[in-house]
Amino acid sequence: MGFNRPEAKYRARMAMQGAYPHPMLVTLVYVLLTSVITNVIMFFVSDPFTTAYLYILDGADVDEVYRYILTGPRVTVYLLVQLLITLYLWVMQFGYTAYGLGLARRTGPGYRTLLEGFLNLGKALLVSFLTALFVVLWGLLGMVPGIVLTFLGALMGPLGLGLVILGMVGMIGGGVALEVVMSYRYRLAIYYLLDHPDMGVLESISNSKQTMKGKKIDLFVMDLSFLGWLILSVFTLGILGLWVSPYLCASEANFYHWAVNGVFPGDDGVGKPSFGGQLPGGPTSGGPDSDSSSPSDTYHSPYGD
Repeated sequence: MGFNRPEAKYRARMAMQGAYPHPMLVTLVYVLLTSVITNVIMFFVSDPFTTAYLYILDGADVDEVYRYILTGPRVTVYLLVQLLITLYLWVMQFGYTAYGLGLARRTGPGYRTLLEGFLNLGKALLVSFLTALFVVLWGLLGMVPGIVLTFLGALMGPLGLGLVILGMVGMIGGGVALEVVMSYRYRLAIYYLLDHPDMGVLESISNSKQTMKGKKIDLFVMDLSFLGWLILSVFTLGILGLWVSPYLCASEANFYHWAVNGVFPGDDGVGKPSFGGQLPGGPTSGGPDSDSSSPSDTYHSPYGD
């Protein structure tokens, strides 16, 4: 049976309703530990590249800019802080993914779950680094046809101007498109590490690749279904995002559980059953992600009606 997106999202909302502490509070703590802390740190660390660019736009002498702004110590400190922040965010992302998985399975995750990445520091960092590296390398590969077209157009001189433009568009578009596709390929690697602590990072990435064969479009469509909520979050200054983030994360965890086991959490004895009987008439009406179809017409609780 194919992936039932409305049911996956419906179960995520039901799991959020019965969760303690409330997912919005956990997400608020996550935001404080990530976005707020990193922004505060960067407030005290000046960006020499942006500063130099603004000075050059104002007509400052380039040699003076290099001498007084783009100094070795300033650039080194800035890049080092950026690196440490990136590593820290990778570890926190691992923890929030663990929270979403526990939320979907109704295992009672809480604030401490956000620190799960620090308990698996090496794997949390390595899986994020390798997946990011692989995605970038695939993106570079996707740029090759555009680079070839651009090179051929340049060799043709004025007659090849159209080919140069086409090549540049293809270079950017091809790289971005392949990066997006490949990012879905590795999307489940962290979940495998959470479910199998003894599994190696490369093995988790390989398992994610195998599991996502033929399923990338399902997850992509589900991501698109959250676009309306994400846009609304902007108009609420991010407040709505405190509800949308765990909703999206738990829905993705439901997708992972289905992709690996063929059923949603609770239907196979993993996690608590989400419902006490046949599913009600589907997702609540209204909202950017409401679907006309019911989540399921055949689902029954393992405990009977």
